[in-house]
Amino acid sequence: MRPNTAAKLLSWLMIVVGGMAMLAIVPVIMPTAWMEATNDWVGLGPFHRSPLMEYLTRSLSLFYVLFGTLTIYLGLDVRRYLSLITLIGWLTIVLGVGLTGIDFAIGMPASWSWSEGPPTIVIGLFILWLVRRAGATADTRGS
Repeated sequence: MRPNTAAKLLSWLMIVVGGMAMLAIVPVIMPTAWMEATNDWVGLGPFHRSPLMEYLTRSLSLFYVLFGTLTIYLGLDVRRYLSLITLIGWLTIVLGVGLTGIDFAIGMPASWSWSEGPPTIVIGLFILWLVRRAGATADTRGS
């Protein structure tokens, strides 16, 4: 893959991943009754309504929005931020491993566990692969 193609694909991937993360704005502002209904629809058992549950749900969602905003920003100038995007790639892999372990340890449905952590690992690996390809131009620019 040519470095310019890789950089464009990396930019697109960062913007898409960031946009998906920013969808977490919905749980930040949605009524608690919607959280309960979603919980029931997914089949996760009773929703334990408490200030702590709402705080954790909403603050984690807000963190996803922050991460999504940062990811989009980095995706707008991938060449400039290749080293930071490399870190994001590694952290995404660590996140995927952690999510997989947590999901299975707490007894999330298998469909949830397999569709959350492992794809996150793959995205992190894809980010790192694209960084290596896109960096070929950045490494030879000074020559």
